[in-house]
Amino acid sequence: MIKRSVVVQGHATSVRLEPQFWEVIDAFCASQNISLSQLIISLEKQQLDRTNLASQLRVFCLESVMSSQ
Repeated sequence: MIKRSVVVQGHATSVRLEPQFWEVIDAFCASQNISLSQLIISLEKQQLDRTNLASQLRVFCLESVMSSQ
């Protein structure tokens, strides 16, 4: 597990994910020229129910990989 800290809209938070998820997230952010913080803000705007951040990011990775197949 890798822990990363990020500031999202002025609030510091951290998230712990497996390296494989970080690889998908880093590749997506690089391809879109956005920061991790910007990705998280985007995901939170789309999320109607409040799940934890790690879960949101894992689902994002899964959907991202599935849509590219």
